[in-house]
Amino acid sequence: MEKFKLKESILAGRLILLQRRHEHDADVWLAIEESRSFLREYLFWVDSTKTYADVVKATDMFAKKWDEDGEWCYNLYSLPDNRFLGCIGVHGISFMNQTAELGYWLRLSETGKGYMAEAVQALENELFLAGIHRVEIRCDVHNFNSANVAKRAGYTLESTAKEALYHYTGLHDRETYVKISPYPIRGFERKI
Repeated sequence: MEKFKLKESILAGRLILLQRRHEHDADVWLAIEESRSFLREYLFWVDSTKTYADVVKATDMFAKKWDEDGEWCYNLYSLPDNRFLGCIGVHGISFMNQTAELGYWLRLSETGKGYMAEAVQALENELFLAGIHRVEIRCDVHNFNSANVAKRAGYTLESTAKEALYHYTGLHDRETYVKISPYPIRGFERKI
């Protein structure tokens, strides 16, 4: 399949996904600070995000990856009040295999409200329309919040990899949730 670019903004019910840019850095920093101990449990970049300058550097990295067709990172804002909620991104994309992986986080004060399931469904739809056939969500077997988002968004638990993720307390099992595109696979026409 040919490479593609995703839109810079995607509407998703009660929220909007916006390409991560520097004008959002203050919102990202405040959310990380507010939710540091909550996020740190399963997101190891939190420990290396010690200052606002670290957020700026991360935004630079995401901008470079966006331009290189390697990853797409979005900030989530609620509508109509424009509250920063968290982030969602596409990584591990293989255009040849028509696969991609989603990763996400919400600030603690916005969890349990269904926002991330809406964001996942909106982003996966964009990927499916662009020709991606398989979308994965991977998480620590103890990360019940992430697993519940995957389940609410209609993903199926495909596998559990034993001791596949580093955690502060040792190696943990990793679950992989999968959703397959409802659209026909591109480039594979059946011949009868």
